[in-house]
Amino acid sequence: MKINTLRQQVLIQEQSAVLIFSDINIRYLSEFSGHAATILVTDKVNYLITDYRYFEQAKEQATGFKVICRDRANQTLAALIVELLNQENCQTLFFESEHINVAQWQDMTAQIEQYTQIEQTISLTGTVEKLRMIKSTEEIFYIKQAAAIADQALANILPLINAGITERELANELDYQMAKLGSEELSFATILLFGERSALPHGIPSNRLLEQGDLILVDFGAVVNGYRSDMTRTFVFGQADTKQKHIYQLVQSAQQAAIAKLTEGVSGEYLYQQSANILLNSDYKDYAGEGLGHGVGLQLHEQPFLGPDCKIAIEQGCVITIEPGIYIPDWGGIRIEDDVVITENGVEILNKSPKELIEL
Repeated sequence: MKINTLRQQVLIQEQSAVLIFSDINIRYLSEFSGHAATILVTDKVNYLITDYRYFEQAKEQATGFKVICRDRANQTLAALIVELLNQENCQTLFFESEHINVAQWQDMTAQIEQYTQIEQTISLTGTVEKLRMIKSTEEIFYIKQAAAIADQALANILPLINAGITERELANELDYQMAKLGSEELSFATILLFGERSALPHGIPSNRLLEQGDLILVDFGAVVNGYRSDMTRTFVFGQADTKQKHIYQLVQSAQQAAIAKLTEGVSGEYLYQQSANILLNSDYKDYAGEGLGHGVGLQLHEQPFLGPDCKIAIEQGCVITIEPGIYIPDWGGIRIEDDVVITENGVEILNKSPKELIEL
């Protein structure tokens, strides 16, 4: 169980406990997919605290946890945690400082200090997030399924691309196709942009009409059992001109250079440099995107974040995006992005949509 890995890494002292507040981290550790929950892990017991809205769901999903239904009308979360800390005779408490606001923590610590034997509280930063970097076979399977849905949805909308369709209309159709194919939700708000608007790395689809010669940038993803995919493809509506072909080839070469050097143990900084060696030595160096990619899983953006300062080593089971891009204001942008994982057999690209320049 993932919770046992956390216990082994954090609760090395006797009579200690850890509080988990992040919904994403709670889902990772317990498989509980609801909200309004807190996890308290002691050296003996795993508690999942929720309320009547999610109690039955938590009992079904969070195997290996003692699920407690808090009476919100008569007991505060802090009071219940105090009760459990005293019951377990805890003296050291670790907590996720990044996932609780100052007012909530001040209220909680006031009761913990007054009514428990806790001698010290210790901030826990990024601990579960580091565990989440390495995906299990099951987690990778879900991401693969999400990527497959995205691949098919993209293929389904290509015949609909005609002059006069708007960005918003096409994005809505893509979202519908993913839902129809089984995606639980959108991995993130779909980015689908035409022409000069494709230079907006995270632009919002508008009523811009598609015209001959336009670039079409599509960045989107599906979700299966909470796990997300993330893919970008760039097309040309009509015949591509010389500049579009040249920049597309430049971006494609930058992506291939990074993927070619992806092996277990290389750093995010090293992978970024492989791509940057191409983009930053081109005539379009001033328009290159700043980073190369990021981890993806239960969240769209997870550790590691691939860039010039990323010292984190990429390990087997780490699912990352490789997404170099060039964005030229008033002209357009080109990005190519894939989800990539290191397996025991080497590197696997999870997205299967073609990457050659397609003229629609």
